[in-house]
Amino acid sequence: MVRVKNRYILVQFMCNNRSDTDAFALTSTHLSGFLREKIEKYYGEYGLASTLRLNVIYFNEKTRLCIIQTRHGPHRFVTSILPLLTVADTETVRYRTLYVGATLKQCQKFIVRYQQEYVNKMIGLYKGEVQKERFIEEVTKMKQI
Repeated sequence: MVRVKNRYILVQFMCNNRSDTDAFALTSTHLSGFLREKIEKYYGEYGLASTLRLNVIYFNEKTRLCIIQTRHGPHRFVTSILPLLTVADTETVRYRTLYVGATLKQCQKFIVRYQQEYVNKMIGLYKGEVQKERFIEEVTKMKQI
């Protein structure tokens, strides 16, 4: 018997008309529905049927990182469609694929390294120690995946 192989796609959303410190109003359920809609538009019913196991399993509003889980093979539909998209719900955004991995653990390691670099870059914008500590707590707060 063959096991089901998954791929985990780490994507960053960059808003064109917002600063890096603003919160992003898109949720994971809206994002997965939006991706399914666009896959159906560009790849038809075959693309939609092959990505039935498309799930957004992690979404961080502060750093705008998300992990999309899909099966191995149809993950190419998702990775090829992301550069074509310019809108998410009502926001104008750019999608940037940071990492495609076979295990969730490797994605978590990549996120930890990426968020550490993000914190080091953004920490200089805050002047007070309380604001810096609150910012670090918000960024490093990660749901159990």
